[in-house]
Amino acid sequence: MNSAARLCVTVAISAAMLLVILAPVNAGASGSTCEARIVSQPFLSWADPRHYFLMPGGDLESSASWAFSGGARLVDGNESFYVHSADDRRSLFLPSGGSARGASMCVDSDEPTMRFFARNTGSPLSTLAVEARIRTTLLGVTATTSLPLGVVLGTQQMWQPSPSVMFKLSANQMLGGTTTVDFRFVAIGLGGKWQVDDVYVDPFKDR
Repeated sequence: MNSAARLCVTVAISAAMLLVILAPVNAGASGSTCEARIVSQPFLSWADPRHYFLMPGGDLESSASWAFSGGARLVDGNESFYVHSADDRRSLFLPSGGSARGASMCVDSDEPTMRFFARNTGSPLSTLAVEARIRTTLLGVTATTSLPLGVVLGTQQMWQPSPSVMFKLSANQMLGGTTTVDFRFVAIGLGGKWQVDDVYVDPFKDR
């Protein structure tokens, strides 16, 4: 991780859902450009005009791109706004202690953000943690770092978009460096019954 990384705490509120940003992620960005993205404006109805792309398997219609543990699984019932497709029918369910990790993806140095939809129909004391695992390869040596990105408090029983989860990527300082990132959702605390759906990444932050 870049030595310029710094710890910060940001609190953002979306409806009754609170997400605390714990830390930005700093890592070497890819020496080449990531693949072309198919982008849309899924959060335009929530005063967010930014363009996002759906992360691999982010529609949660198939388990092919995900690794589940602790009882996490796909269930019937899409997020109620159907921002990805009116034909979508499933979402991710996370009981207390359950976790789900998405597929690795290329991320470049455009300071991306991510957003998703979530709700908790269980104990309001439960939280949903979001983590990033970064793999950086420099001169043939790969280093893996796991960092917390934020926590969603469990007070929102209706589907709502999360606030933006920000993770900063600094420019790669070494020729040939590459970066891949995957995201992990973890239900923490007793009595949680979390659902997550439609996970998007913004590759053009602040443009």
